[in-house]
Amino acid sequence: MFNIFIAESILKQVIETEGKKPEASRSYLYKLMRMKLMKKVFVSADTPDTIWAKTLEEQHKIKADYSKSDYIRGIQNHPETVLQNPSSIFILDIPLTDAMNIQTLYGVVCLCGENANINRLVDVNDEQTLGDQEPLGNGWSTVLKSLKGIPSNALILTDRYLFSGYYPKAGSGVDNVLSILDTLLPERFLGEYHVTIVFDNKNKNEKYVSFYDIVAQLSTIRQALHRDYPINMEILGITPDCEVYNDLHNRRIVSNYFIVKAEHKMAAFNKNISTCEQTITPQVLFTVDSLNKNSTPPLKAIDHVIAAIRKFSQIAARSEDSSDYFYALNCKRMDKCTGIKNRLLK
Repeated sequence: MFNIFIAESILKQVIETEGKKPEASRSYLYKLMRMKLMKKVFVSADTPDTIWAKTLEEQHKIKADYSKSDYIRGIQNHPETVLQNPSSIFILDIPLTDAMNIQTLYGVVCLCGENANINRLVDVNDEQTLGDQEPLGNGWSTVLKSLKGIPSNALILTDRYLFSGYYPKAGSGVDNVLSILDTLLPERFLGEYHVTIVFDNKNKNEKYVSFYDIVAQLSTIRQALHRDYPINMEILGITPDCEVYNDLHNRRIVSNYFIVKAEHKMAAFNKNISTCEQTITPQVLFTVDSLNKNSTPPLKAIDHVIAAIRKFSQIAARSEDSSDYFYALNCKRMDKCTGIKNRLLK
């Protein structure tokens, strides 16, 4: 869930500074805190007296919550706790170097008061429109270039037909997954990175490789990525009978601060040659228009994907019937899914 955790002193400065400016020239952070889509702005209470904040909140319609004060103040000494809220923004009263270390090692956006700039999370609407059999630079690496450097601690890839294209000139689903992950997974991470891959498992169609074969092929990816941190990989093959099958029609790559939308398929490349005509759009959480309340932010599309996976997770955990899906955890086929482990569902 997307929230903002901010030190009270920084919030006070932002409100007092930005509230005096004309609406059009206010910072992205200030506009974000006033968005209706924002769930909560959690604030650390530096002093017992927070009357100033309550007054300004009413005036500027920023709904702050002080219930996480101890949590926010404790992050500097226990930075691993940011992964309790892996899709949130942390703006803390700490040195710049400490904020940068937290961001690098835990894959969250962590800023300090002297650099409370969220511009990286406001999209410039990059996209790639490909023709069939058209070469494009380095394939996925070129498409996803705008997302390089965006903090990340987990990823969900969903494409029902990811592993269905077994014919000449088609892109290998496994090769495309490897290229996507190699581009998007951070070089450094402290802890276990989470990856969930969802596709349509159609064993009855001879064009589709069996779930066991796909799991075996994907097991090689973790080694091929050459990351020095563990990768928790979940593989979910759903059937048309699965309750969330229709909810996962769209081709998406989702992480904690970005989404990639593909019109046709994620097996988009055979090496660097496009396998079909389509537009692929990488986006971060917000657009300028969405912060100005003129459009829907990409965050809403991220929430839709996560809601569908969470729905499956809840159904699977309480049901003994696993006939409508196949599930593997860390490349080991499991008889039943007891719940999706991906931290994006938090």
